[in-house]
Amino acid sequence: MIIAGIDEAGYGPLLGPLIVGCAAFEVPELPIDSPRGADGALPCLWTRLSKVVSKTRSKSGRKLHINDSKLVYSSGAGLKELERSVLAMSAAWREWGDGLDAFVNQVAAHAVPDMAESDWYRPAGDECFPISQEGMPIKLFANALRLEMDRAKTRCVHLAARVVLEKPLNRLFDQTRNKSNTLFSLAAIHLDHLLREYGERNLVIFCDRQGGRSRYGPLLRTMFEDWSLEIVREIEGRSEYQLHRGGHVARVIFCEKAETQCLSVAMASMVSKYLREALMHRFNAWWLERQPGLLPTAGYYSDGMRFLADIDSLRKKLGIADEELIRSR
Repeated sequence: MIIAGIDEAGYGPLLGPLIVGCAAFEVPELPIDSPRGADGALPCLWTRLSKVVSKTRSKSGRKLHINDSKLVYSSGAGLKELERSVLAMSAAWREWGDGLDAFVNQVAAHAVPDMAESDWYRPAGDECFPISQEGMPIKLFANALRLEMDRAKTRCVHLAARVVLEKPLNRLFDQTRNKSNTLFSLAAIHLDHLLREYGERNLVIFCDRQGGRSRYGPLLRTMFEDWSLEIVREIEGRSEYQLHRGGHVARVIFCEKAETQCLSVAMASMVSKYLREALMHRFNAWWLERQPGLLPTAGYYSDGMRFLADIDSLRKKLGIADEELIRSR
């Protein structure tokens, strides 16, 4: 069985990238009397990996905190806990190389050319990676996680993200003419990959709600014509579908607060948030180098407007057009 999750970071901001993450885990089918997750019929990955993973912050610091990224990361607490969990899971899945670019290449290789074309997303000569801690503790956590996953017969089979920087994102907005459709088009890239790779392995995909949308049947039917669609339920807070092909069934579930119900979605949320924070770290460093004393921004609307006012003279001097820096929606 494959349990996958899809979630985003950066849907609302004025500045910086929109990122849609995906994580998938392989687990054995459950015996009838085994502990189950919030879905009631699926294995709970938090329970299976409980020796090294916690849904809540570990006071001892001996467990990886995996949950909705908004619960793991805050500007006050800093990046350390989010970074540790994301990079430890990444290293347990597939060793990441030296530097943020190597990590991006591993989980979002499509974004590398766009980053190279955008001045503020290129690495500075003195950039450190990991950003908030040494690499060795993360590798120790990764080893412990790998051993626990082996013991629990649980395997991370996929970590990925769609990273869309400002200029390509504005082009997408122009094409779709709808922010929600843009978000779903990015999630659909993950859905397509999961169905192609794991559609015949009892695949279950959890997605957080996509831009407030509640009905996904017509979109799924249009995008995946080689699968027949069954609408299981479309109720407040949850929409569930089954895709059928050649005797195989894949479930696709969109639900509110999916990050707190399914570890795969939580991991997708955290990968997305970590990549966005890492890229905003570069973004702020680039502008600060050219305008010392500039206060950094997370890119959200009010503070983003403040930041744009602060850099107005510099931006005009550098000749940076609105569509390269500012999101149109």
